[in-house]
Amino acid sequence: MLGLYFHIPFCLKKCSYCDFLSIDKKDRIDAYMRALLKETELTGAMYNKPVDSVFFGGGTPSLPDAGYIVAVMDELRRSYALYSDAEVTLEANPCSLTKEKLAAYREAGINRLSIGLQAAQNRHLLTLGRQHTVELFDEAYDLAREAGFTNINIDIIYALPEQTLEDWEATLIHVIEKRPEHVSAYALGLEEGTLLYEMVENRELEPAGEDMDLAMYHMAQDLLADRDYENYEISNFAQRKRECRHNLKYWNIKDYLGLGAAAHSCIDRLRFANTLDIDEYIANLGTGKLHYSSYEMCSDDERKIEYIMLKLRLKNGFSFFDYKSRFGEDFLERFRKEVLHVYELGLITLDDRGIAPTRRGFDLQNQLVAEMIRNL
Repeated sequence: MLGLYFHIPFCLKKCSYCDFLSIDKKDRIDAYMRALLKETELTGAMYNKPVDSVFFGGGTPSLPDAGYIVAVMDELRRSYALYSDAEVTLEANPCSLTKEKLAAYREAGINRLSIGLQAAQNRHLLTLGRQHTVELFDEAYDLAREAGFTNINIDIIYALPEQTLEDWEATLIHVIEKRPEHVSAYALGLEEGTLLYEMVENRELEPAGEDMDLAMYHMAQDLLADRDYENYEISNFAQRKRECRHNLKYWNIKDYLGLGAAAHSCIDRLRFANTLDIDEYIANLGTGKLHYSSYEMCSDDERKIEYIMLKLRLKNGFSFFDYKSRFGEDFLERFRKEVLHVYELGLITLDDRGIAPTRRGFDLQNQLVAEMIRNL
């Protein structure tokens, strides 16, 4: 089964922390979406696999007129065998959600929303360059519930400059009181080239320290666990059976296709990607043929590194049977020294089934992965 990702790169304004491909040129929306429809048609003719998850990411997929998303869903059904119970997610910014759009999304088959709150204090939203207030988020969330959406994720960010533990606790409580089915809580990444990175470099803002970062992460784990959200992946928490099925494809190394500018794909050993240039992407699809800017066949060692790195982001880790079925070798025979070392460090649990990260393993994820793959 295949997962499909659609990249919609349009935003009202680029957030200060964002290093994803996004632009604020609304005049390119129509040409871009027409190219996306063509890519959907062409890839559907090439890949004869049923689709069980779809994800519209960005950018801000809720910014363009809803008719564009409806058109993509219609083309998807013509070009692919979309499962009737497929998970279909759309990322949304509170600024661009309306009653009319939500109704159109529901009619088109969108059954899961991911809405960005990020923080429950308007001063932090200003620092992040968000175009909404907390009050506007609340209105958008309520509209989504009224429209009939019963599977909603809320995105939040911690370790912000000048964010206190009390601020973060208030954000978590604000989210918990909404009772979303899923919560994504990410530590702020200061990416070079972003406005926020420059502000920190110029000492206009004081970044959060490692101790504060860890304290906030543990607070999220504890408060969300108390309300029956399972920390099934390092940064993701879900009510029972509400894990994000599409993102689990990435972490479980399943096949997925990325459509749109800058989108990446993974089919078996083959990794390939579209151009980062939006105008080039539009021109490429205008030829009626698929054009990829990069592709590579992964070696066995590269696949093993990817497997270990992604699987150890999951609370359940991986089984020895699954590893052997993929790579044809016994995991413990191949990695016995490394496994015993990280086990002694308290980074994993180990049993007859397989291995899984501990809470400490989540805290020290980079060290855990580095130790496991050091001899590959």
